[in-house]
Amino acid sequence: MTAPSNEGVCAICEAPTIFVEHNAWLRDHYKCARCESIPRNRALVNALNRFRPAWKEAVLHESSPGGPLSAFLQQACVGYSSSYCFDGVPRGEYRGPHRSEDLSRMTFADAAFDLFCTSDVFEHVLEPEAAFAEIARVLRPGGAHVFTMPWYPLLETTAVRARLNGNGTVEHLMEAIYHGNPLSAEGALVTRDWGRDVADVIQRASGLSTTIFIERDRSKGLDGEYLEVFVSQKPWLHR
Repeated sequence: MTAPSNEGVCAICEAPTIFVEHNAWLRDHYKCARCESIPRNRALVNALNRFRPAWKEAVLHESSPGGPLSAFLQQACVGYSSSYCFDGVPRGEYRGPHRSEDLSRMTFADAAFDLFCTSDVFEHVLEPEAAFAEIARVLRPGGAHVFTMPWYPLLETTAVRARLNGNGTVEHLMEAIYHGNPLSAEGALVTRDWGRDVADVIQRASGLSTTIFIERDRSKGLDGEYLEVFVSQKPWLHR
């Protein structure tokens, strides 16, 4: 049986392609036949093109890169850099091309970047308020954090699934759920089910104002679950 497909233009290939539904769960299986990107990859680039059309000339940092999205950002953006939270690598040092950084305690200088990108990271961060504040610190005035993550707008408030307790160990408040993690066979623990209060959480923690953007357009390969892109902007300095 032939998988359903449609023609379109991929934001990552930047070329005509065929988008193929390999599985009913479109979020992970509605792929570009050329680059194998998935909807959230294309959604993030689509948001960059819409909100930051000069992003290819920006100083852009990506935390926890991987897959077609990261390969494209690295190739297309002249000021691209990346980091992972590596175990056993001191913060600020490098393993290959990637810097070792903890989002909640970064070693970058203030106002280092125009753009900061994360793709499905913030559902796994144990101290997200600290991480949002750190991203705000390393963004230049007018800069933005552009990111994806599963979002549950039926939840009035964000559900905390796991957190750090006073002695630095993980406390589970709900059944532990793990997603795939390229750095660990155990997977990445889900710490938050983000609800309608997400923009308020970010504002209180960091001072960034967040736009939640969604576009569904099969001609762009944009369809499926959790397609929202969050664009959190740092205020410009007042003269």
